[in-house]
Amino acid sequence: MEKKTHISVELENWIRNTLKTGVHPEAIVNGLIKKGYDTRLAYRILLNIVANHPVSASNTSYQYETPELGIRENVLYTSDREIRVLMRNEKPYVLHLDNVLSSEECDRLISLSMGRLQPSKVVDPKTGIERSTAGRTSHGMYFSLNENSFLTTIEKRIAEITNIPMEHGEGLQVLNYKNDQEYKPHFDYFPSSKVDPEKGGQRVGTLLIYLNDVPDGGQTIFPKLGLSIVPKKGTAVYFHYTNSLGQVDPMSLHSSSPVLKGEKWVATKWIRQGNIYPKPVKVHS
Repeated sequence: MEKKTHISVELENWIRNTLKTGVHPEAIVNGLIKKGYDTRLAYRILLNIVANHPVSASNTSYQYETPELGIRENVLYTSDREIRVLMRNEKPYVLHLDNVLSSEECDRLISLSMGRLQPSKVVDPKTGIERSTAGRTSHGMYFSLNENSFLTTIEKRIAEITNIPMEHGEGLQVLNYKNDQEYKPHFDYFPSSKVDPEKGGQRVGTLLIYLNDVPDGGQTIFPKLGLSIVPKKGTAVYFHYTNSLGQVDPMSLHSSSPVLKGEKWVATKWIRQGNIYPKPVKVHS
């Protein structure tokens, strides 16, 4: 069957309106592919629609609240570090932070992850099962919470930065993007039908920590905001996308642009509404 190369105005409007409801972009892309669109073209169509027709905060029913990390100061102090605020956006809440990890800590995270990397997967919005997809081409791995004393130090710092208990955070994930690898536009929160209250409930926020400098490409892009953050070793970006009403924020749509030169290493911490672990987790001192 010949692949389709253009979309109708009606389909474009449907995609735009569907995105506003919070439907996962991956589900829309899968629908386009089933309708006969080339995989790369389907992703390009979605990205172009998002970039050219941004949804303003006033056009969504999401009610913004100040997150736990709703700091106003320009410097954040943890028990072991002074962290500087580089940029703050209120709606949605996005915070760009400097000096989150030292250069040595970044290098150690990369070293510990090597040998454990596997092709990255996404959660299917219909089945809840993880699977590979053309939209996410990196490799990654997960550490267990407090896997060793070094990881515990990082986990404690993240908890102090976000003002959310360690037990609400998924195990730290390290991702590696080689040349031309990327993660297409997506949301980090779960579809409402896949939220499990017994496993911490919905995700509320994400902390991305850049573990190296990327010579070209690899930016974290929030297309609805027109915001692009360049990876810089030791810096991080935190964004919040869930409120106390159980709503999720479609403005948090984001992507990792293709690496054009060098490679990209990033550590990801996903934070949930409640305690993920039914039993106490051993904390290394």
